[in-house]
Amino acid sequence: MSAPGTSRDRSGWYGSGARRRSVSMDDARRMSDSAWVNSSRLIAGLIFYTGLGWLVSRWVGHQALLMAVGALVGLALSYYLMFVSLAKEAREDEERHARDQE
Repeated sequence: MSAPGTSRDRSGWYGSGARRRSVSMDDARRMSDSAWVNSSRLIAGLIFYTGLGWLVSRWVGHQALLMAVGALVGLALSYYLMFVSLAKEAREDEERHARDQE
């Protein structure tokens, strides 16, 4: 039985900074900014859509139900935006890394 081979060309946002032994200050700053932006996006989406659900529920009724729906919609949209921005950053990181190796 042989050991599985490891590929060096793994792509994705989860491995972009982790596969390098040393990280430049620019890369560290980009990772830190990305963490702040994504956590802010998650919290803001949850608060905004829960509040929107509360406002609609005050107008229509069914307060608990519409607040829960608003919270779930807010989380879903926040996660979608997070993964889209992380995929974009991974593509930019790959392009930057390819330019640096040339």
